[in-house]
Amino acid sequence: MERNTINDNSIDSVSITDRNQIISVLNTIGTSKASNHMFMPSGGGLDLIGARPSFEKGLVELNLDGTAKIVNPKSLTFHPIGDDPQWWYYRLNTTAFPHSGVYEGNSFEDDDELRFLGEELLEVEQGNYKERFYWDENHLGHDENGREIPLPDTARIVIRANNCGDYVISPKFSAYNHNPRTYDARHNKMNGDTFEQYIKNIVQELIMKD
Repeated sequence: MERNTINDNSIDSVSITDRNQIISVLNTIGTSKASNHMFMPSGGGLDLIGARPSFEKGLVELNLDGTAKIVNPKSLTFHPIGDDPQWWYYRLNTTAFPHSGVYEGNSFEDDDELRFLGEELLEVEQGNYKERFYWDENHLGHDENGREIPLPDTARIVIRANNCGDYVISPKFSAYNHNPRTYDARHNKMNGDTFEQYIKNIVQELIMKD
């Protein structure tokens, strides 16, 4: 008997909340160049390379195409919907954490489209954040003699995604990933259950057409 409904799927969603387990799974995903595309809560997407504990306690640093993004993970859930792996996905739910204090307020907080971008900062060294423009200037200002203060070798750009937001990881070969309209962060505009049902409805429609 052939399946004609995804309700026959015996594989349930699996969710983890332990930070170390989340990091381990994200690193495993990051090793697969076919399955590591991550959709951002602010729109667009980047490839997940890996993850590690942030020096900021309780937070996790994502490596997204070489860009460091710090998040506060709440849960990572695997959703194996239907028989076709192209519709299987992971959802990383995150929660908010305090601003760095480098910038006065956040001009994006009241903008539903932009507030999930986070704080883009220059990390001079661990625990020492400065405004992004120092990176663009390629120095840290001038000393008392008017000489430029060079950036240390440890300097890098870091994005602190302190306004929470949810991420979805989908296979690169999937129809969802190949549809440019899905880069509108629609997953972040739905809660986990609603988005899961949204994907289930798509899969069910495809099954009925076969």
